[in-house]
Amino acid sequence: MSEIPQGSNVSIFSKNEKKAKEQILKLGLKPVPGISRVTFKKKDNQIFAIDRPEVYKSQGGNYVVFGEAKIDDFPQRLAKAQEAAQAEGVLPAGQDAVSKDPQSIQADMQAAADNAGKEAPADDDDEEVDESDLKADDIEIVMQQANVTRAKAAKALKAHNGDIVNAIMSLSD
Repeated sequence: MSEIPQGSNVSIFSKNEKKAKEQILKLGLKPVPGISRVTFKKKDNQIFAIDRPEVYKSQGGNYVVFGEAKIDDFPQRLAKAQEAAQAEGVLPAGQDAVSKDPQSIQADMQAAADNAGKEAPADDDDEEVDESDLKADDIEIVMQQANVTRAKAAKALKAHNGDIVNAIMSLSD
């Protein structure tokens, strides 16, 4: 008997498993490629995982999974991932945030509100817009969809040469 090279991915099946696979193929089950891991969760939150499974699907949508099921210890994997992240210098969520006192947060919010009020452009709703070359139905549609005044809707339609979709999109920004 020849020797198997070290590090090879070899699966040895029992006679019963071979017979079961032959029967499954006779039943018309189709192999599902590309699945690298299957997990099953029981009612008591115990998780079973099968790495590199062979998965078959029936016409009715049922699945048959072959492979070695192992109990998955999710908290242990999570702890290992956190240790690896800390070793790389990544801090857990929330620990890299700058801590501020409530007064400075309120001052920042007030400054942002003051700046937002100054930068907002004045609305020209009072301005009369020439609607002679626009359809009244188009203006109504833009008004309803963008929830704007008639003047804004007409102005947007003029800017987009009567294109309703682009007018609505420009008003929705």
